[in-house]
Amino acid sequence: MALRTIWPNEAKDFTPWLADNLDVLGQAVGLALELRHREYAVGRYALDLLLQDAQGRVVVVENQLEQTDHGHLGQLITYCAGTQAEVVIWIAQTLTEEHAAALEWLNANTVTGTGFFGVEVEVLRIGESAPAPNFKVVVRPNDYTKSTQTSRRRANAWSWEAYVEELRVPLERVEVGRRLLEAIINEIEERGLAWQPVMNKGYVAIQRPGGYNVFTIDVYWNRAPRLAAKLPSPPDTLALANPYPHLQDVWTANEREWGWTIPPGTELPDLDPLFDLVTPLHPASGPMPIPSELG
Repeated sequence: MALRTIWPNEAKDFTPWLADNLDVLGQAVGLALELRHREYAVGRYALDLLLQDAQGRVVVVENQLEQTDHGHLGQLITYCAGTQAEVVIWIAQTLTEEHAAALEWLNANTVTGTGFFGVEVEVLRIGESAPAPNFKVVVRPNDYTKSTQTSRRRANAWSWEAYVEELRVPLERVEVGRRLLEAIINEIEERGLAWQPVMNKGYVAIQRPGGYNVFTIDVYWNRAPRLAAKLPSPPDTLALANPYPHLQDVWTANEREWGWTIPPGTELPDLDPLFDLVTPLHPASGPMPIPSELG
């Protein structure tokens, strides 16, 4: 069955579907995947999906609803370089022999810890059942176990210094991040909360037990430097007043984050109103309840 009979438009239909069904792709490639951004800007181009796996590795996904072509191969390498991805997934209806060979070559010759997947997608229908997508991995990293172990060690090694040296994050952004983290930790201690900071590639996640994010301090990815709070639904549907109207704010629907950009040199916002706003929305354990209207 032709893919475009199910998803007529790649950007408007297939990519949003995939973003909502990452478990299907994750099962095929053997990774637990979490969405970071959709249509993420890399220079003049837009990456289909920017993801993260359970080990904190950056994962990029580029989709095609037809046979692979040279243009998308070039974009894939550009996205890998622009995000410093450690896992690259190219999805297409058909992966040509030449492009499969190119991915194999990249797996054999690129930096240890960076792996390339080539994945074909088809739509199956059995009897009268609804059409179902099926992912088939054609190319996978050659030494995947070694790559995974290397990446796990790197994921545990992120620090403010690594942000500057490896990601080339400007020092003034890092300083904003440091001050925000210090203020958040002080607030956590004063309130007696069991929340912990976790350093990831380009951002710090403030997590409650179970690994659930409450806050994000982003110095690299999106409108950085940025402080963001995880919410179950958009702030207007929750009737939440903006605690920082003097700062540029944005609601990121894919990540359910309400964030504020804090330019270097700006006075840090008072965290009391943000904690008062967010804490009641997060349970002591387990996932954050999501209103029924979100599906």
